[in-house]
Amino acid sequence: MDKAFHRVMSTEELAPGQSKAVQLEGVSVLVCNVKGEFLAVENRCTHQASELEGGRIRNGMISCPLHGVMFDLRTGCGRGPLGKVPLRTFVVQVVGDEVHVGLNEPAEADS
Repeated sequence: MDKAFHRVMSTEELAPGQSKAVQLEGVSVLVCNVKGEFLAVENRCTHQASELEGGRIRNGMISCPLHGVMFDLRTGCGRGPLGKVPLRTFVVQVVGDEVHVGLNEPAEADS
């Protein structure tokens, strides 16, 4: 396993449609299960820096619990005027039944 990746949880710990924040090297990372696909973004809305944990996940998007700003969990891109600044995204690897998140490279790097 690349040393840039951190084991954050078991796949069984996060049901589809759920999210969980974890702390990695001082960064709050939100791990989300989108219909069995695990994705990770910084747990901070770019509109007013509120936490995204607890936001509704639907169709690969998460809505900020504070103002409803929606962000694409794969790209980090927001919708509407309040989502102009994209979220920071992270590479996720599922190894067996473990979810690993990489902090050093953006998710787009493995495309």
